[in-house]
This record gives sequence, C-alpha cells and structure tokens, in this order.
Amino acid sequence: MTGSATEDLNAARAGALLDRLRAHGVRDLCLAPGSRSAPLALAAARRAEPGGDLAVHSHYDERGLAFYALGLIRAHRRPVAVITTSGTAVANLHPAVAEAWQSHLPLIAVSADRPPELHACGANQAIPQEGILDPHVRAALALPVPEAQLDGAWLAGRLDGALGAATAAADTGPVHINAPFREPLYGGQEPAAPPLPAPPVRSGAPRPPALPAPEPPLLFVAGQLEADEAEAVLAAAESGGVPVLADLGSQLRLRDHPCVVDSPELLLASPAGRAACTEARQVIQFGGRLTGRRLPAWLAEHAPRRWLVSRHSGYLDPDWQASAVQAEIPALCRSLPLTPQSPLPGLAEAAATVRERRRAAAEEAFAEPSAAARLSRLLPPGMTLFAGNSLPIRALDLFAEPGGGNRCLTQRGASGIDGLLATAAGHAAAHPTTLVLGDLAALHDLNSLALLAAATQPCIAVILNNDGGGIFDLLPARHEGDAHRRLFRTPHGLGFAEAAAQFGVAYRRCTDAAELEAAYTEALARGGCSILEAACPPELGSGQIAALFRTLEAG
Repeated sequence: MTGSATEDLNAARAGALLDRLRAHGVRDLCLAPGSRSAPLALAAARRAEPGGDLAVHSHYDERGLAFYALGLIRAHRRPVAVITTSGTAVANLHPAVAEAWQSHLPLIAVSADRPPELHACGANQAIPQEGILDPHVRAALALPVPEAQLDGAWLAGRLDGALGAATAAADTGPVHINAPFREPLYGGQEPAAPPLPAPPVRSGAPRPPALPAPEPPLLFVAGQLEADEAEAVLAAAESGGVPVLADLGSQLRLRDHPCVVDSPELLLASPAGRAACTEARQVIQFGGRLTGRRLPAWLAEHAPRRWLVSRHSGYLDPDWQASAVQAEIPALCRSLPLTPQSPLPGLAEAAATVRERRRAAAEEAFAEPSAAARLSRLLPPGMTLFAGNSLPIRALDLFAEPGGGNRCLTQRGASGIDGLLATAAGHAAAHPTTLVLGDLAALHDLNSLALLAAATQPCIAVILNNDGGGIFDLLPARHEGDAHRRLFRTPHGLGFAEAAAQFGVAYRRCTDAAELEAAYTEALARGGCSILEAACPPELGSGQIAALFRTLEAG
C-alpha cells in the first residue's frame, strides 16, 4: 500500500468518526496534543472552520481536559468528545470517566492507538488501550486499523451502537472508542464521505409507574436533581403541602420557599427535628447521592415506607432499604394524586430553631462556615454555585442561606477532589460560575488554571485555604496525633498568589468576611476569571461545625 493511500484511509476514518459523533449530538471536541491522534485533530480543525457548528477546545493536560469536558456536558446537557493520543494520555482520562459513569454524563473518550504490529514489541508510546477504561464505560468499541471496505455503513453501524449507549434515554454515561492509525499519519486529502442513514432513534425514557396511593403525612427528600426535576418536585410539594428536605445538589437548597427545609443535616441533629420528621408515614426520595451523613442515617433507621425515584436504573440507597422506582421525575410528580396535608407537628418550630443557631454559628470567627454563609448571600441572579468536594460542600450544605434559588453544581458521582477547576472552566464556557473549593483540591488541579483563565463567562474560584485536609478534623483520625497531621491533614504552607500570577488570573487574599464580600463584589464587577483565597485558620471551621452539632444534639 502506498503512503498516500494510507494517508487517505486515515483521513477518511477520522472524518467518518467525527461526522458520526456530530450525528449523535456532539458539538464540542476537546483535544490534547499528540502525534498518533493527528488524523483526528486535523479532521476536527476542518470541521471547526468559521461557519461550522463544531467547537474545538484544547489543553495540554488530558486529565484536566476530560474534567473540562464534564463541565461542558453539565453546561449544555449534551454529549462531548475528548480526543487523546496513545499511551498514558488515555489513562489520564480515567478519573473523569469514573465521575461521568457515576453521574450519568455522556462523555465520549476517543483514543488514538498504535496499530497491532507495534504492540508488545517495545515500540514507543504503545500500551494496551483496549478495555483500559473498563468498568467505568457504558460501551467500548475497539476499531481495526482503517480499511476502505470498512469505513462506510459498517463503521457507522458500529459507532451507532457505542454512541447510542452514551445517550440512551435513561442510562446515559461515558463510552470509549479506541482508534488505531498506521503511519504515515497524515498528508493526504480527506475523501468525500458517502451518504449514510441517520443514527437509529432510541426508545423514549421510562414512563412513570403507578406508585402506591399516598398515605399522608408525606415527606419528600430531594437528592441530586436537574433543574426541571427540582421544579416538578417543588410543584408537587406545593400541591400537597409536603415538606422537602433539600440536599445542596437538589437545586432547591438555595430556594427560599415555605415547603423547602434547608440544612436537613442540622435539622436531624436536633431531637425536635428528628421527632417531627418521624411523624411522616411515607417518604419519597427524588435522586440519590446525599451530601451528609445524618439524613441517610435517619432514612435508614427511622424512615417509614420509602421510595427512591431516579430516571436511571442504578440503585441509589447505600442501606438497601428503599424501594427503587425508575421513572422520569417530572412525569411522575405530575401523576401523584396529592391532596393538601396538615403540617408535620413541630417541624416548623424545629427548623426555625436550627436556622437561628446556624446563623449564629456563621457569625463567629472567620472560617469555612462564615465564608459559606456570606458567599451564598452574595450570589447574583444567573450565577451557578459549584460546590467542591470535601469540606467546602459540607460547609455550604450546612450554612448556605436560601435565597433566589441559584443553580448548584456538584460533582458527587465519585466525589473526588480532582478536576474541580477544570470542570468549573468547562461550565463557565456557557454560564457564570462561582466555584468554592479547598486548598488541596486547588493544588491537585493547578494545571487547569490555564483553562480557567480562558473562561468566556465570569468565573470566580474561591479557595478555602485551611492548610491541608480540614475534612479529616471531623473524623475519628483527628485523635491520632502526629499521624493525623502528617498522613491526613498533610499541611503544606502554600498560598495561591504566585500561581494566579503565573496563569494571568486576578487574585485577592481575604482574611475575614468583610474582605471576602468586598473581593467577591469586586470580582463580579471586573468580570472574567478571579481567584479569591480565603484564609481559614486550621481546625477552626471544623471545630465550629462540631460545636454546632453538639449544641443541636443537646436540644
């Protein structure tokens, strides 16, 4: 076979693959630099020329790039493809793929590969790539090297099968396509693609099943929800006067509404709050992956008959007690035969007491609780709050003040601290975003400041710097002395001023609530990307949280 023929086959394969991605709804291609993926990169460049509807995003770090793709998926609610060269580049996708698997996000990983004759022979940058992302993908497709006989209907059919798994009506999720290419990799012209049928139409989402007749009084629990699901839950709650215990990721936690009970973790630390909730005869939970520990523990120990509703088929009750219902939440909520019920005795009084004590705790010396409460009050309309994992999301879940109901983005599939800056940057490609994350999470994802600096919408990253893993101060390991300090808290003594300067990002350090408010207001007015470093004294915030729980538990 001549070199030009090989080049034409590579160009044809790359073009056909990208065209099929587009047919399945992909409009964003995330590319990391590399040689073996050159046919795919050049095909992407041709399709992203002015007037096209494909956008190409590039970054030098595959791990950060994949999390950036997750941010784009969350912003646009459509599949995104990330394209890498061969070797360890592919392995760097795995953290984001695991998050996409757990969170049902349609991330499409396309890895270029060496051809079979360059494997297991000492060839450079050749590792086994088939199955490398298992078991965290909905489907995996290992393509053969390009051949003229295969790059028509056969290729389209194979791609349709894999890509359909990414965008299936109920169980969306990541897929992996491994595409080997022989040298010479490029230089020829991409031939015109033959006309092919459109991808098959997938079956619709599950219809709402018939639930047992409601037996008031009911209690709703709202876990991780999309905005339309949250609105449907709230409308159902309004029609029946049903209280909703709202997790931070429910899109209802920041809504000031008579039916929404904010800070359910704190409410259930209170004897009066637990007693009021236990008056419910039935509990319907919408969505899973609750942030705290007390709400799941109460559900497992005290909740009466309970259903857990999700549009996905995976089981979401870690205690294996809830009756799982797979359904479209808006349709199910509309079908619920609810009639107005009497308030749960003592619930309003217990919630008011918890709210008063929570606000008092947030006014103590500046630390994570104070920062969380202040930031929640400062969010302008249209600003998404992205709660980083570990201590920040817990501080926001406990202390955020309800208000206008800003969207709240979380990354609770695998709940890692990696990739938070990159995900925020991807989301800020379409929506103004405020990210609140810890210092270790920021250090973990420092490369992604390059992505953050290029955000097209306002993006403010608030780093709660308590010099290490403050979340571990709330766990039993805190009693282990020096081992706790060295192996759990891992103090580092680092700040972020120089990192912000390195990447050209506006920066300000804040040591109290007033400084944080002024800096946040200034960042909003300035637009673009900003880093606000909130200096939180080590152990102070975790101590305030523990003290608040002790106060509430005492009654």
